Amino acid sequence: MSDLYLSMGRKEGAAGSLYWAIQFTNTATTACALRGYPGVSALDTSHHQIGPAATHSGSSYGTVTLAPAHSASAIARTTNGPVGGPCLRTGSYLRIYPPGSRSAALVPAPWKTCSGIFQVGPVNVDGTF
Repeated sequence: MSDLYLSMGRKEGAAGSLYWAIQFTNTATTACALRGYPGVSALDTSHHQIGPAATHSGSSYGTVTLAPAHSASAIARTTNGPVGGPCLRTGSYLRIYPPGSRSAALVPAPWKTCSGIFQVGPVNVDGTF
């Protein structure tokens, strides 16, 4: 975890959904490998969790090997407003556990889960959900 820098990438909307890339950048001098899904939850300004953690998208995944200074991402998804249910209050941070890690990073990110949908895809280099 200490050799990964976590940040938020582009936020995009499509077909009633909001997608936001979680970037994992290797800050080490050697390659590192990531496989699977990050653990993601929304937190308020007091670092209390808002609603349930993200579920997995169900996509298949493989091992991603990151050379030094290279990045991969996992895509977080919710609905773009109260489509099939209400929205929770907007969080100030995302708590993110890289795949296989027990250490989390708090990333400033205004996230609002709507309609009970909060999903995350596997870490990949294709930018896919």
